[in-house]
Amino acid sequence: MIENENAPVYQISKTAYRIFGSIAEKMKFQFLSKNLKKSRLYIEENLYKSLLLFMILIITAGGFFVEILLFILKKTEFLPNEEKYLFLSLLTGAAAFFSIVTAVSFFCLLPFSKAYDRKIRIEQQLPFATNYMAAMAVAGVRTEIIFQSLSQKKMENVYKELSEEAKTLDIQINCFGKDYPSALQTLSEETASPLFSEFIHGAKNTFISGGSFQKFIISKKHEYQSLAVRRKEKYFQTLEMLSEIYITVFLAMPIFFMILLYTMTPLSGPKPEQMSTLTYLAVPFLGIFFLLILEIINEKEDV
Repeated sequence: MIENENAPVYQISKTAYRIFGSIAEKMKFQFLSKNLKKSRLYIEENLYKSLLLFMILIITAGGFFVEILLFILKKTEFLPNEEKYLFLSLLTGAAAFFSIVTAVSFFCLLPFSKAYDRKIRIEQQLPFATNYMAAMAVAGVRTEIIFQSLSQKKMENVYKELSEEAKTLDIQINCFGKDYPSALQTLSEETASPLFSEFIHGAKNTFISGGSFQKFIISKKHEYQSLAVRRKEKYFQTLEMLSEIYITVFLAMPIFFMILLYTMTPLSGPKPEQMSTLTYLAVPFLGIFFLLILEIINEKEDV
């Protein structure tokens, strides 16, 4: 999230920490700390909480400023109506309250949302990555070199999130001086994907026990490829079900009501407003809604 120390967000975060750092350190949110690590936003927890408190301060100060301005306008008789003043005052208070709730919700949900998105993408890439790792293991490459190769720059465009996870393994070893099993344990605890966590934990146990990593990775390759096939089958079944819903509800039903209105014309007279609503509003809106559903589903299956 904050990669450049000269970035405005970073400067604001430092200012926020100077003001609210001591308060932020006393605030304990276990779920926030866990999701920040899993989301790879790369911002320290206390800095993130300080930024949230700073946003609340700005919103509250803005609300007080508007309230004072309204009070001055009332005293100077630019706003002589008492009821209008009370309405605007309550509206300002409500707007400030909902803005604070929105800010808190956004700051709490952002790491969770990022972590969930990473989980989906890691699990999509895992069958292909294990196939690559299995090929290297069969060639006799050591386990450490296999994981290190995933973190190389040329692999970023291929395995993306998995390559980033492998980079954190290198950081734990080269920057923090951890041994290989400890670094694997840390990665298994901080990754967003439970499936990848289970894989890393198994790799760590194989490394410690001196077992055959080649056999382990080959078995995992077949397991994850089977999972990928089942996920694809479920995806196509979902598309088939959605296509039936689209034909029945999104197309057939509006056409049925159009025919019904047309056949009822001799009895109840023409209904141009209803026909226009169905033709120019209902059908396009339902079509756009269906496209949005498809876009969300396709984004999760972007392999």
